[in-house]
Amino acid sequence: MTDFSEDRLADLAVALGANSWAFINVVDITFRDEFRKLCEANRCGSYDRGWMCPPAVGALEDLIADLKRRSRAMVFTSASQLENSFDFKGMVKAGDVFAQLVQNIAARAAQVWPEFFILVLGAGPCKVCRKCAYPDGDQCRHPEQAVRSLESNGVDVGQLAKLTGLKYNNGPGTVTYFGAVFFNPGPVQ
Repeated sequence: MTDFSEDRLADLAVALGANSWAFINVVDITFRDEFRKLCEANRCGSYDRGWMCPPAVGALEDLIADLKRRSRAMVFTSASQLENSFDFKGMVKAGDVFAQLVQNIAARAAQVWPEFFILVLGAGPCKVCRKCAYPDGDQCRHPEQAVRSLESNGVDVGQLAKLTGLKYNNGPGTVTYFGAVFFNPGPVQ
């Protein structure tokens, strides 16, 4: 067991590439079913296409209950410069970089502090596999690495930014992605 502290968790996230971070009590996080409804309307094109997206990811009430089994969260961001505000390829590339950051934080935190009941959420669909097994009716190939998104779990990211003081918009020609590490500050018995 390695000593856990919020400072050490923040240091790990920054060392892996997070731009900013803040801590919040999970009880203070705003959950809204409207975000799941956006998923169901297929706003990002990933509905019913992956294990970590609705409907396969599970009922919203169950996901929220799972998050609330943890008492604290470290919210982290990654902001990337784009060529301009319409640089879709740059946004996708920044999203891929952020997905890798989330994977790295999740893997490293679970390795260093397995007893602290850590769960890491990212942005958008899970990107562990190039092609998810879900559409083919197969089981998730990497359930221990798969990442759910904040939005599919009903987290109001705009409100989360306000509550934590993190910038949701880092200026013209940028894109900012949010993730969060949910944890208990003491070992789970």
